[in-house]
Amino acid sequence: MKFVKIIASKKKILLLAMVYAFLSCDKIEGPYKEIHNSGNDTNVYVQKVLIEDFTGHRCGNCPRAHEKLHQILSLYGNKVIGVALHSGFFAMPLPPNYPADFRTTEADEIANTFGVTQWPIGMVNRTEYNGNMLLSHDAWTEAVEVLLQQQPRAYISINSTYSSANSNVDASISVKILQNISEQVKMSVFLTEDSIISAQTDYDQNPTLIPNYLHMHVFRASFNGTWGTEVPISTKQVGDTILRNFNLTWNNAWIKKNCHIVAFIYDVATNHIIQVEQADIQ
Repeated sequence: MKFVKIIASKKKILLLAMVYAFLSCDKIEGPYKEIHNSGNDTNVYVQKVLIEDFTGHRCGNCPRAHEKLHQILSLYGNKVIGVALHSGFFAMPLPPNYPADFRTTEADEIANTFGVTQWPIGMVNRTEYNGNMLLSHDAWTEAVEVLLQQQPRAYISINSTYSSANSNVDASISVKILQNISEQVKMSVFLTEDSIISAQTDYDQNPTLIPNYLHMHVFRASFNGTWGTEVPISTKQVGDTILRNFNLTWNNAWIKKNCHIVAFIYDVATNHIIQVEQADIQ
């Protein structure tokens, strides 16, 4: 009987050691970590698509693009993610009717870099469709359908922690490599906000000024600048996971329950978005 108790005790110690080792592997040390392929992956991954809608609250045709984006999101669910980039002349505030200012340095830089000269206009995964990267909202659905047929080359997961005491939000973004990626890749991490009540011009309405318009997917800030930060995906193997941590100072004007983190990786040479993901702020 004593011999049996000794064996049971040793088994218990071994089990505790295995649990401790497993938990230790999950601990994040420093700004990032890399996990290498440890076996077959049975998860099902899908390609997702980002629509960047260049808009402005004084743009009378822009509500038609907002409606098209809403239709696409309703049709495809979380496979499609929207970001409304308020930029240019039509985004300028004009008190008293248009007091809000949704403009950001990043939105203006993106619009200028891609040559936006008319509103509304948009990009779908920053990928050409029928020879054009800047697309009318009438072409968004077809462009989305083509891109959703692609096999995903990577999977993105987002975890966040909001601290009211420190007035900031931390975001941990992991990228799992599903196919060989030889390109130079950068990661961008945006914060967007839904359900902002503010004025909007709509040429299909009479009067054209809608004082209580519902603005959705509004780009608020970037965690890592306009063009993001480089991630060394090309040096990794299929199955490897790369984790990056970011921090953003919180603006008390934002409403946390309406905010989202949008993270995407893209080919630096072509600007084509490889994969995108969105998550609520916890």
